[in-house]
Amino acid sequence: MTNTTEQILSHRYSWLHSSGVTKFWMAQIIPVVFLVFALWLPYGFSLIGLIEEWGLLGVFTTSGLFFFADTSSPLAAHALRPLTIFPQALAYFLDPYSFKYWNLLLALSLCVKGSSLSYITTHLTGSLKWGVIAGLLIVIYPADTMQLSFRALHINWALSSILLGTAIFIAAKNSTTPIASYLMAGLSAILLLAACAMYEASLLLTVLPFLIVFARSGIKLAISQLRQQIWKHLIWFTGALTYIVYAIYTAPLIKSYQGAIAGTNTISTIKLSLPNLFSIGLLRTTLGGWYDALQITTIEFNTYWYALSVLAIATIITLALLHKLKRTDITASPSLILSTHLLIAGIILVLLGYAPFLLSPAHQSISQRTFLFATPGGVFATLAILIAISKINKHLATCCMAFLIFIGFSTQLYQFHHYVKLSDRQRSILKNIVEQFDGDIKDKTLVVIDKTNQLNHTWMFINGNFQATLNYIYGHPFNKVEVCHALGNEWQQIDSLARKGECEETATEWLFHYPTPVSGPGIEKGPQLEDKKLVKSQTATLLVSPDEVTKVDPLRTDMLRSDQGHTGSIYRGFIDKPNYHNSLVNFTDQGSSDHYFWSFGDWWSMELPTAGSGWREADWAVNKFQHKSLAWKSNKNAFLDFKFSPSADRYYLQGLFDIMVSPEITTSMKIELNGIDIPLKWTDGNKFKAELVKSQLRNGMNTITFISDTDEKYYGLAGKLDWIEIKK
Repeated sequence: MTNTTEQILSHRYSWLHSSGVTKFWMAQIIPVVFLVFALWLPYGFSLIGLIEEWGLLGVFTTSGLFFFADTSSPLAAHALRPLTIFPQALAYFLDPYSFKYWNLLLALSLCVKGSSLSYITTHLTGSLKWGVIAGLLIVIYPADTMQLSFRALHINWALSSILLGTAIFIAAKNSTTPIASYLMAGLSAILLLAACAMYEASLLLTVLPFLIVFARSGIKLAISQLRQQIWKHLIWFTGALTYIVYAIYTAPLIKSYQGAIAGTNTISTIKLSLPNLFSIGLLRTTLGGWYDALQITTIEFNTYWYALSVLAIATIITLALLHKLKRTDITASPSLILSTHLLIAGIILVLLGYAPFLLSPAHQSISQRTFLFATPGGVFATLAILIAISKINKHLATCCMAFLIFIGFSTQLYQFHHYVKLSDRQRSILKNIVEQFDGDIKDKTLVVIDKTNQLNHTWMFINGNFQATLNYIYGHPFNKVEVCHALGNEWQQIDSLARKGECEETATEWLFHYPTPVSGPGIEKGPQLEDKKLVKSQTATLLVSPDEVTKVDPLRTDMLRSDQGHTGSIYRGFIDKPNYHNSLVNFTDQGSSDHYFWSFGDWWSMELPTAGSGWREADWAVNKFQHKSLAWKSNKNAFLDFKFSPSADRYYLQGLFDIMVSPEITTSMKIELNGIDIPLKWTDGNKFKAELVKSQLRNGMNTITFISDTDEKYYGLAGKLDWIEIKK
């Protein structure tokens, strides 16, 4: 880029700060705030904790509130992220009995993230219009599937902090007051340090200010400007260096979460994962997310009036704000050279944002949290293409912008819907428990009989999260908890192959049988573990039932609604709330129907808990664009519960196993529907089908049972189910 072009950009930027300052900042903030408000409007504060949030709340209950995960804290394994719990701890401090402030802090992080990138992009392009578009795009960017979940609260704040720090650093470089400029540079370094201390992936985005200068001015002028303002850049890098020193000092003192994820052979893991940086990280961020967004918008919505209304209002707000600042200097389209630089910077940022996950093959099979730091690069790449299109035809570019914002916003609405739906399932189970159980078991073991057949799934109080949730709700520790699914008497104690044991109740005791030993390629058959036995006099039993069969004690409900104690406050805070009835957005999955389709997950990493037993949790087959979920049948009897409303006389059942372990297991496979044997026919490629009549289906809850042998020489597995469907 020539010096003349750089001077023009500087003139535009200086004009923005010398005239209409209030209106300028309104344009950076108001469109983003409106979009975030529009995301929350259909759902209110229905979102609650889902996974690690419960474990953290349980720790706060038993160990007291703390804001830093240092080496002496109950979360010492996370000491390399000392601020990782700070947003959650702040929300708990403001209100320990509800998720109100969790929602507010999550929404605020999106506002900061969008407004900061809007300011950065305005500086980069010299165009307020493109800045506003960038701010909107990062809020609705569809590559990641966990922006709208409290599991990502600290990650959103880490990204927001580094973007805000970068925006302040840009302001410091352009400030004409030396003292103010160095104070702002210092503040930007503090925000960079906070971002790294909250989520270490922030460290790689330390280069963001330099990439912005490169995209704006080209490599030669970028180096020249770096030399001219070297002290401010050194101040900025001080934030990163401080974190590096801290990490080097702390790492030997703990067994860190990061070390457990990376394993013992880090170099080999990175070499093996390196192609995924491009085939998963870059492809998903630049194209795959938009592909899924188009699919979700097309398939999951019955009506579009809300999304279209939000798009129209956001457009009107943006145009009105831009009109008040309308000048040729800030509305002219950036050059193709700048667009090219922006594309290069965007791709580099995508690669840097995804690179930390090369250490963990498990994280490469999901799209939750793993693309949040790649999103700024994705926005820059998308913006570069839109700018290039605007050079061909401005109206075409405008249509492309509107279309991307529409499908991106629709996808975020669906993501919110998905996590609120999970929240509703958890809330219903907690309501069922609290309304029948006072939490007083003394030193007994709590045996939970789960008739919903969902507990201990990743999205339904997995592992110790159920115990931590009880600790939080009742305000005291539950030291011993065992969970059994009613279907198949499945004990939620898994072995190294994610197989579960069996519960057995006798007249005098509970018996918990560990899974039978199995072998497989690379695994030798081990010894059978001795049954766990509990005398009934030392146990307390809790029955968790589906909503439709729950018997409510009105006296206990009235007591909870008036109780000013710990449990009563939590009950009123978020448990005693109706499941959200969304009247603004209408999705295709709402309500029971006479069509059943189950695939363990329709969209990458947005799976629902399996209602049933005898299955391992879903695995995701990650392809270029079409990702599919599958689950291994790990017990001889495997169940799936589903709601149905039969109306026709005849139905057809069909499905597909992606893998069958052996022809013998295929031959042994039988299917029962509500206890009735269904003659099964196999077709090509492990596909099966059967005919049903209306009398075999119930109006309400139904159960499909897959019955087959398992192969003890192949990890105790039978087959890997892809999908099943019942239709007319």
